[in-house]
Amino acid sequence: MNCDWCGIGLKQDESWQLLQPSRNLGASFCRLEHVVPWLMKKDDWHIRDQVEVPESAGPDCAETGVELDGSAIYLVRDRRGMEVADGFASKDAVLAWAKAGGRWASN
Repeated sequence: MNCDWCGIGLKQDESWQLLQPSRNLGASFCRLEHVVPWLMKKDDWHIRDQVEVPESAGPDCAETGVELDGSAIYLVRDRRGMEVADGFASKDAVLAWAKAGGRWASN
């Protein structure tokens, strides 16, 4: 598996996964910063087998706070077997959240 933005090889337990369970689509990244240009310029998803809603995802959009529906998008950080997932109501919400620095943004 390679980063969908820069092409670097990814380790299974060291990546960011952008997932659309309702469409069985996904994209992989080596760092959060690569999600932003990919969504803005490339947005080329891959078909995957049985993409499921991550267990660690909450019920609300991490950017807007609205309740997620069946078309939600999830950004999952997998680091050494620890999964941290954030759900989003739209690609625009993912983009705004990632541009601001994600869950580590200073408010």
